Amino acid sequence: MTKSNYLLKLTAIVLLTTSQYSFADEACTLAAKATTDEAKRYIQCLDSQIDKAKQAQGSWIQKRKYELTKSQESTGNTQVLPLFMRSIKNNEKYLESACQWRYLIKLPNATTAAISYKLCEIELINQFTESLKHPF
Repeated sequence: MTKSNYLLKLTAIVLLTTSQYSFADEACTLAAKATTDEAKRYIQCLDSQIDKAKQAQGSWIQKRKYELTKSQESTGNTQVLPLFMRSIKNNEKYLESACQWRYLIKLPNATTAAISYKLCEIELINQFTESLKHPF
């Protein structure tokens, strides 16, 4: 059991370390009168930022799960970890709903709607990741 906990902690540390270097903050820009191809490249750039943000968030979630599991083992308090997991699921539902209405309001222009959704997703993923970084 100790060996698997050590491996989990080591994996989390490696992921956190590498995720910091992968955030080269590739700036996504879109000209005011962009062509269809330029908009497509912009959306692909946003997808790349979303993937990086989700990777960083996943690392922080794993770190917090590890810490809460250790806390649960030492204190016997079994309520905190399930609440944390529920907060993760609730955040995912919130992100989807909060960005969906922004998408729908931009229709029938599907490109503008997709861009709006992705920008919203990036913002909310980063907000939640920042909240995970604060020690408990």
